[in-house]
Amino acid sequence: MKFNKLFGCLGLLFAASTCLAQMYTVTDLGTVHIGDNASSTARGINESGQVVGESSSTENGYSTHAFRTAPNRPINPVTDDFGPSAYSATAINSSGQVVGYFSADTVHNHAYRTAPNRRLNPATDDLGTLHLDAGRYDGSFAHGINDSGQVVGVSYGMSIQHAFRTAPNRSINPETDDLGRLPGDFAYSEAYGINSSGQVVGYFATDTVPGHAFRTAPNRPINPATDDLGTLSLTADDGSIAYAINDFGQVVGVSYQSDDPALLSHAFRTAPNRPINPASDDLGTLPGDSASSAMGIDNFGQVVGFSALRGYDFYRAFLYSGHVMHDLNRLIPAGSGWEVSAAVGINSKGQIAANGVRNGSGRALLLTPIYRAFVQRPIDADGSSVFSAKRGTIPVKFAVTKYGKYASCTLPATIAVTRAAHGALIPMDESTYSKDEDNGSNFRIAGCRYHYDLPARSLGVGTYRVDISIKGVMVGHAVFTLKSGRHEDDKDHED
Repeated sequence: MKFNKLFGCLGLLFAASTCLAQMYTVTDLGTVHIGDNASSTARGINESGQVVGESSSTENGYSTHAFRTAPNRPINPVTDDFGPSAYSATAINSSGQVVGYFSADTVHNHAYRTAPNRRLNPATDDLGTLHLDAGRYDGSFAHGINDSGQVVGVSYGMSIQHAFRTAPNRSINPETDDLGRLPGDFAYSEAYGINSSGQVVGYFATDTVPGHAFRTAPNRPINPATDDLGTLSLTADDGSIAYAINDFGQVVGVSYQSDDPALLSHAFRTAPNRPINPASDDLGTLPGDSASSAMGIDNFGQVVGFSALRGYDFYRAFLYSGHVMHDLNRLIPAGSGWEVSAAVGINSKGQIAANGVRNGSGRALLLTPIYRAFVQRPIDADGSSVFSAKRGTIPVKFAVTKYGKYASCTLPATIAVTRAAHGALIPMDESTYSKDEDNGSNFRIAGCRYHYDLPARSLGVGTYRVDISIKGVMVGHAVFTLKSGRHEDDKDHED
């Protein structure tokens, strides 16, 4: 695609009068192990729908194996098992490279990065450590990877741990990859996510200072003066942890009450490259819950995670989309038997890696949207379309599919328009893009094709994204640019 930094949104609604509940299909990813005591846990997902995590069994003693699925497929024990030395697979990039940690010997765990769509090879994939402790406890864990092959995680010794970020497809270099920590005794840091620009998120703390989430500058170490994201200020001594970051610098995680995290914690999502703002970034919880945590975010600002009762006695997976926290259990087929407890990752197609329980068995799950909307000409799907800001209207057209097929339908829908400017996201007020210009702003549905005319003159020069949502869940996007003067798209595709 020609655009890789995408934008958040507000909404304008246009509607028909059909009601639906199911928004996702559920795929049980199964397990590597065989037997009644086998379970699996999802940790991450890539753009192709490949899911990674670990499979466990207590059949003959406890055993855990990392796995990576084929795109949109359940676990195949013959091809997807990383073997008994690979304890966990924590993240996967678009090339199918997987990171996690494995047993480097009888004492040490080491971070690894596989070759694309290959199993763990300890001889070539061991990332090593920062050599913080030359003794018995020197080890490392990998938590995130970007499409360049940069890996982030934590390297630890007996009483110390530092976040690291590798160079693309390189092992940990103690001279360059240590992201640092806060000053003081017993200080530590850990990195969980990285975006395409090399910005890293995680948390840092000392034995006397609660942990705070951080976001680094691209390919820079932690700067406590500028990178501390703060907290939601739920109490005076709050802490926070950042788990994921998208390509626009929006960060998600959890802000918690330090003396009793189980009592009160809330998921957050920051604005692009901004610290946590208690007035706008608290995502709240699902009704009746007291705690929540955000685990993943896509480039459209949609967030996934879990919400829980006081004390974390019961978990429910959520999707935060369109300024609403949705219980994913209400968006899957009724009567499926699944209790979806946590969502851990979401890709640009809206597919979600999650974990759930059915009939007492814990399973990694893949949730796939049943509705998708595809932008139609004159706007190109790759985001390259340029129109004149003096043009009367921009015809925005979406074709909607259900289960991958076009069908005649009139679904309730909303659109939202956002402008990207100077590295910021600027939601457009409905009054701006619902004005009459030339042919007028109007909406119509023909079959499963949605057509909306946006007034170019009212929007003005800039790059815009239009999101279409069904039941509050984004199902498609259109990106275009308005510039002064006349442009090729105006000549070729006058509407």
